[in-house]
Order: sequence, then structure tokens, then C-alpha cells
Amino acid sequence: MGRYRLHIRGEIDTAKKYLIELEYTWNRQIVRKGMNLFVRLGDWNEKAHNGRGGVRSTYGPEANRVNNILLARVDRIDSMLAEYNQKHPNQITAQVIADFLADKPIIREDKGKDFVEFVLERLESDYSRNRIGRSRYQNGKSSMNIFQIFLRATKKGTYKPDSIYVGDISVELVDEYIKWRRAIKQNSDATINHALTPILKACAYASELKMIDYAVNARIQDMRITLKMSLADEESEFDGKYLTKEQMTMLLEYYKTCAEPRRKEFLEMSFFAFHACGLRVVDVMTLQWSHINFEKKELRKIMIKTNKRHVIPLTEPALHILRQWQEKREGCRYVFDLVKESLDLDDAEALYKARNNATKCINQSLIVAGEQAGLPFNLSMHVARHTFAVFALNKGLSMSVVSCLLGHGSTDVTEKVYARFLPETLSAEVARLSDEFAALGIA
Repeated sequence: MGRYRLHIRGEIDTAKKYLIELEYTWNRQIVRKGMNLFVRLGDWNEKAHNGRGGVRSTYGPEANRVNNILLARVDRIDSMLAEYNQKHPNQITAQVIADFLADKPIIREDKGKDFVEFVLERLESDYSRNRIGRSRYQNGKSSMNIFQIFLRATKKGTYKPDSIYVGDISVELVDEYIKWRRAIKQNSDATINHALTPILKACAYASELKMIDYAVNARIQDMRITLKMSLADEESEFDGKYLTKEQMTMLLEYYKTCAEPRRKEFLEMSFFAFHACGLRVVDVMTLQWSHINFEKKELRKIMIKTNKRHVIPLTEPALHILRQWQEKREGCRYVFDLVKESLDLDDAEALYKARNNATKCINQSLIVAGEQAGLPFNLSMHVARHTFAVFALNKGLSMSVVSCLLGHGSTDVTEKVYARFLPETLSAEVARLSDEFAALGIA
């Protein structure tokens, strides 16, 4: 509630008339507005009207009219603030009060838009326009559910326990969210970054619409956690997903009828990785025409992970795919259209980001292809590498040969990863001993 004070500075002069100011105090901030009315100190009673202040009768015949003007003004501002607080709980600020006192229209820059709703609308829009895949869409929705839990648990919600306006998103709130996910949800930095993605994208868009201050958004965009760069092989996390011969045939049939040009290209890259002895995705991505010798039917390349030169014999299916891409990539540095021509392979950070971006893009499309082809699991580029390894071992290639073709540092790695997925090979090896076992059996 407002109250009136006289604007007195310096020594008091009883003969001087002082400006009457309407004053509000909010969170230790004082907001004042002059009333264009002046009164001597002796004619002023700051305790009048229940402490709101007013002129004494000594002011003259205009005393009642002046008091009515003052009371009407403060009552109107108080009512407007009460109404604003009802519509926008906990959103009153010193600036809001100053705007009311200046008779400025109070309009939130974000128009009272709920932040979670805003994020979900952006996700829906991106998904409907094929800018993100189903996996990212679903993960985004799940992340926002957790964000609402965070608001409720930490009492950071504003107009509702689990809701906040777009314009109220702050650097401090995002920082609190990151700490909460680490401490309460026990999330890794990589998981937290994934959860931040829809929030950061929404903040950037809100900034363009002037719903969030540009400087605030700039600081929020810098809050993604910097991960330790690593191009470590994913085989340590192999969960047994590989294509059987029948499933590979299903995928080939789907490829022949696929009407999406870019998806067909991603499938070609996956088939090439399989036929090129399980070439890693980062090496498919960075494969250059200078690495290919069509006459010798081989690929010579320094592998990104091991930093060692590797020679891979190329089968006819692999060469066929290369010839297809040779026609449409003539004059290009890289074989496949996955990275910029200007990519510096000696820039570890740039290479790491390019690998991640390419892998995500390919895998999102391959997941859809796998679903439509009827595969029982999510298809990815790395499945091609596992498929080659299992095929080769089940066809009788030795562990040491397969290890060499895969580019492993030693056969120990190959055995650790693939030995438990070789029922066909194990059965065949035991079958070779069947005659000897029969002679030693009980008659």
C-alpha cells in the first residue's frame, strides 16, 4: 500500500512549500512519484488517513479537495497492484510499480506465456516439420516433465507450483536446475546436456520474439556443460544388437522401395560400413577419395580412434556403393556428404562435434528405417560394425583376422566384445569333434 511523503532535502524551511510524493516500498526498494502538489511542513500531517498522509485544515479551503485527490490516487494504484498480483502472482517488481505510477500500460513482454507450454509447442513444431526425430521429440517431452517436478520440488514455480512464465527464466534458475539434476536425479553431464537442449532452444527463440532479454538468453546459452572430448569406441557398450542374414535381407528390401532420398543415402552409408569390414562411423564420416584405390580394391586410411594406418580390402558391394557416390560427389574431398569440406581433422574439438552431429543425424533416420523394415531393435550405424564382426566369426574367420579387419588393438578386445555372441561358431567347432567323441562314448 502506498503512502504520501514530502520531498524534503537539506535543511528544513518552515516557510517553504514541499512537493507531495506518493511512495511505495518493495523489497527494500523505494519507488516515488511526485503529485504536482506543494504544501508547507506545518500544513502536512503524515499520520492522517491511517498513515497515508494528508493536508491539515490549515492548508486552506482546498484541504478537503486535495485530500480526496490524494486518497483517490493511492486507492487506484493499490487496487491496480492488487489486481495485477492476482493475475500474475509473485510478479510485482519495482519497475511494475513505477510503471503504474507513471500511468504506463503494464504488458508483460512474454504476454504471460507459460514456459513449459512454450517449449512443448516448439518441440511439436520441429517434429511436425521433420526437423527433429521421434526420439528427440519424446526425450524433450520427458525432460520438461522433469523440469516441472524440479519447479515443484524446489518451490521455484511462480504463478503455479510447477509453472513459470517465459520471461521469468533466468540464469540462476537454470543453474539451480543443473545442480538439482546432479544431486537429486544423479544424472551425468551428458544426460543433463540432453535435458537442457529443448530449454536452450526455446530460450533462443523467445529472445528473438523479445520475450526474454537478449543478455539473459546469451548467458543461458553458455550454460551447457563442457564434456571431456572423447572419440572412444562404442564397442565397450555393445548390447548384442546385430543383424541376422534374414534381417539384413529385410533391410535391403526396404532400401529398394524407400522414397526418402536422404534416408536411402544413410542406409547406403550403413551398408558400406558393413561391407568395408565394419568401418567405424567416424571413419566413414572422414573417408576421403584419396583413401580409395579402385584398382587394388582396398581402402588405406589412418583410423581416427587408433591413429594408425589401416588397410581394408573392399568387397564388390562396397565398391559399388563408392562408384554411386563418386558420380554425385565428383570434385569433393570427402566421400560421403556428412561433414563440411573445410573440416580440420587435426582440430580435436571440431572433429568431436562433427562426429556427434553426423552420428545423431544418421541414427535418427536409421531408427525410422529399422522400424519400417520390421527390425526388433533400434538400428544405428554401429550395428553395421557389430553385424560384420558376428557374420565374419560365424563364417569361420579366426578371431585374430577379424580383430585385424576391425582395427582392434589386440584380439583381447575382440574376444571380450564378441565371444559371447557366437553360438553358430561354437556349435560348428564342437561338431568337428563329434566323431572323436562318439568313439569315446558309452555303447
